[in-house]
Amino acid sequence: MGRRHANRQVTRFDTATFVPIDRFGGTEGTMTWHNLSYDPQTGRGSYLMVMAPGASSRPHRHTGAEEFHVIEGDLVDFDGQVYHAGDFVRLEPGTTHTSLSPNGCKLLVTQWGHTEPVGIDQLEFLK
Repeated sequence: MGRRHANRQVTRFDTATFVPIDRFGGTEGTMTWHNLSYDPQTGRGSYLMVMAPGASSRPHRHTGAEEFHVIEGDLVDFDGQVYHAGDFVRLEPGTTHTSLSPNGCKLLVTQWGHTEPVGIDQLEFLK
């Protein structure tokens, strides 16, 4: 995870160990993560994510809010919204979307509930 001292955990993006994540789809190894505090039972917590160039997520719905900070690279939502390095994004509970990273990106993600797969016909344009 990172260095732990008493009640403190310190994790660096450049030295964290990443493993494939399959909750959101994508080809094996194109999306990897490092769990910081994510609890699979509650669907809540934070993690670091790396999307390789061309990686994309399956269409999904958030039962709780999702927040992410683009650390490096760009991310494109299905409706054409582009997020750049430095952007912090909050998606409200119930939001459906899918994302693509044409050139790859690094993200810090916090989820406030589980995600569930949806059909492409259930995607909605975000406001």
